[in-house]
Amino acid sequence: MASLGGASGSKGSKGSKRPLEGAPTALSNQGAPGYTYGEVPVQPVPLKYVVQEAVKRWFEDTHAEAARGDVKQQALLGQMYAEGYGCEKDDKAAQEWTDRAAARGYRMKGVYCEL
Repeated sequence: MASLGGASGSKGSKGSKRPLEGAPTALSNQGAPGYTYGEVPVQPVPLKYVVQEAVKRWFEDTHAEAARGDVKQQALLGQMYAEGYGCEKDDKAAQEWTDRAAARGYRMKGVYCEL
């Protein structure tokens, strides 16, 4: 286990494990207090990196479901783009996804956004 989440690194597969950008690897502070995974010393990863990765995965999952036609996920994805939540802020993409949801009759005022 050389980095947070394992070593598979295969992008696009559900449950793929990728190291966090800018996050310290599990072995970056050998010799410091921590715990072991088998015989490999592992250091705790700061919570902010764990949360950032979770939000990115949430965005990726939301995008996949929205692309498959889930209207609620389309509305959520539009709001995620508008806020830059799990992605780079993109007003054009936000409008496109919220328009898709609105065109399909999605009207859930005040939950994700008002369409």
